[in-house]
Amino acid sequence: MPQESKTVTVEGKKLTLTNLSKVLYPQTGFTKANVIDYYRRIAPYILPHLHNRPVTLKRYPHGVDSPFFYQKNCPLHPDWLETSPPDDYFKENFCIVNDLPSLIWIENLASIEIHTLLATTKNLLQPEMVVFDLDPGEPASLIDCLRIALVMRDMLEGLGLKSFPKTSGGKGLHFYVPLNTVVNYDQTSSFAKMVAQVMEKHFPELVVSKMKKDLRKGKIFVDWSQNSRHKTTACVYTLRARPEPAVSMPVTWKQVETALKKNNSESLIYTAEKAIERVAKVGDIFKDVLMLRQSITAPKPNLQSKPLDVSEKDQEYNLKIYRQKRNFKKTAEPVGGKETKLDYIFVIQKHAATRLHYDLRLQSQGVLKSWAIPKGLSSDPKERRLAVRTEDHPFDYKDFEGIIPEGQYGAGEVIIWDKGYYINITRDSRGRTVSMEDAIKKGKIEVYFEGTKIKGGYALIRLKPGKDEKENWLVIKLKDQFVGSLPDDLQQIGQSVVTGKSIEDLKKTNKKKKILS
Repeated sequence: MPQESKTVTVEGKKLTLTNLSKVLYPQTGFTKANVIDYYRRIAPYILPHLHNRPVTLKRYPHGVDSPFFYQKNCPLHPDWLETSPPDDYFKENFCIVNDLPSLIWIENLASIEIHTLLATTKNLLQPEMVVFDLDPGEPASLIDCLRIALVMRDMLEGLGLKSFPKTSGGKGLHFYVPLNTVVNYDQTSSFAKMVAQVMEKHFPELVVSKMKKDLRKGKIFVDWSQNSRHKTTACVYTLRARPEPAVSMPVTWKQVETALKKNNSESLIYTAEKAIERVAKVGDIFKDVLMLRQSITAPKPNLQSKPLDVSEKDQEYNLKIYRQKRNFKKTAEPVGGKETKLDYIFVIQKHAATRLHYDLRLQSQGVLKSWAIPKGLSSDPKERRLAVRTEDHPFDYKDFEGIIPEGQYGAGEVIIWDKGYYINITRDSRGRTVSMEDAIKKGKIEVYFEGTKIKGGYALIRLKPGKDEKENWLVIKLKDQFVGSLPDDLQQIGQSVVTGKSIEDLKKTNKKKKILS
């Protein structure tokens, strides 16, 4: 049992520590002395992330099961403890925790949680990072957060931005996009909101970006509002007020992938002692957040919708080929316009032409880049399915379902077998994102599908030209959590995801029309 009070000297500063035997985590018996000792041992790793950064103290004077309060204004403090005085934008006199004596002093106040601004005293109006807080609404869980975080990671990498995850210390996940460049809160907040809204648009069944709590049930709330000037976020390595002394701990993306693959979120939960053991082994894996320079204002692929001209002369395939093959007085297929919106749409149409096949279409450059896949996609990475490149189709072909009349190109029945959104995850040998246009030209594409039936990563690889002059590709399932998600016989899930009709239903309709005519 520790002493009730004790006077210590820390780096030349005299401190009187009080109520050391008070239990702050009743479920585990973790005392105030244990809390102070944790912060003493984690100090070499947390102090760089606190340096010159105003802090908000979340104080639990009677333990995590009792009332708490946030304290932005630094309480009566020793003259050696630094503060960030009020100015025209910040009315608070924040504590600055730049050394071990300051850290021990705030912990003697039972400041179990330490929350920081995203800027430092160097320029409080210049955030040094963008932060996302993924919060699952029951019955969604941390596992669901991991799935969304990996998609967001890939999306951000597609914009040339590296990100770094950490646990919230509870059921959620935080991840940071370091900037360390000239930027303001309006820019970072707008960027974070845009990313959250794009995720919600692409994955409406999984993600919500709006603040209303009644919308979050069973979904992951991507909280972008943390990127406000006055908001603070739980500092990396801080303890959290949970039943046990859990830590907001940095983890690697590899750990996230493994936890998701094994459906084991417990592997990402770090108690105080486990956190100390981890940093002793691997050091501060979050240190790059303080140093890596990245920009969200430099020209990058735009996540937002914008009009695109589909008649560009440099396209290898364009709608002229599509239109030359069809008589639009006889077929109900769309002619296609000159402009559309960039929405990362994909569609797979089951097509009973001369031979039954599946048409994969990926929206890019305002049109649908198309491949005919005789056997359809497989969810087995060992399966290599042939995919024959066909002419570009107009964007509005994504909604086509019906019967192409006899005598017309591609005559037969067509249903929308699957549809959804995709993210381009193609990388070059140096790990840089390759645009869809360049990926098609180079003959290797990797995409992440979020459809009703097709989910996860797939690669399309162009084969060397053969004698038949067809542009043949292979489509291969990438190894992820969706391996084995499709039946071997796709007829088992053969209905349209829009109307519920099957090819056989359309054949019956077509037969009746012929009889009546």
